[in-house]
Amino acid sequence: MSANSAKSLFKGDLSQTPLPEVLVTIHRYKVPGVVECVRGDETRQIFIDEGNIIFATSTNIDDSLGVRLLKQGLITNAQFDESVTRLKESGAKRQGVILVEMRAIEPKQLFVSVKEQVQDIVWSVFEWAEGSVSFQPGRERAQEFIKLNIPTRQAVIQGVRRIADARTLVNRMGKKATILAPVPAADFSNLTLTPEEQVQYELVDGTKALYELIQYGPLAPAENAKILYALYALKLIQVKELAGGVKVKVRV
Repeated sequence: MSANSAKSLFKGDLSQTPLPEVLVTIHRYKVPGVVECVRGDETRQIFIDEGNIIFATSTNIDDSLGVRLLKQGLITNAQFDESVTRLKESGAKRQGVILVEMRAIEPKQLFVSVKEQVQDIVWSVFEWAEGSVSFQPGRERAQEFIKLNIPTRQAVIQGVRRIADARTLVNRMGKKATILAPVPAADFSNLTLTPEEQVQYELVDGTKALYELIQYGPLAPAENAKILYALYALKLIQVKELAGGVKVKVRV
């Protein structure tokens, strides 16, 4: 990931730097701003502040709140159409706010639905194996009607677990015989591991190869691989280094 110092704008390619590693780098510096991912004619944005994901948007109409509520049967077609008309007339209000004003949904349901919408948008970008990614510092969503507080590091481990095929990500850790070791004084702040994730982390003791950890971890190999990559992206584990700083990556 390269940096444009004049604008403090980071740019990269998801095929070279996957989203989990982008988010971890941003979190390290605790800079508020927006991560923008573009693939073809589709754009998704993830807004971050104080180490948390506070909002997300997508240009895909199927990701819009109104469409989601309609598909879930929480609003009627008539209510959806009316909210769209009012949305165009207002120019500033969000569709969810309009639906609450129409008494189509309750404020509590709005918060739940927005949280689910944001999470689904964020998780979906973890699946992108290609596309451009950039980060622009700033607090553009400071006035959002609803702001969430999803810890970025927790989102990374949850997002990786939702990836259908993580083989490309696993390859970033090395070959089958690459030895992994825990990072000294690893930072677990704002991160809660499941029992299975904790077991997988404890198996990484500096003696076991990547293949062994994947095959004999607490879950099925595919799930073990995802956990390992998430721990790697979060800089909780690393490729073991020999004296002199030589990394152990044995080709098989």
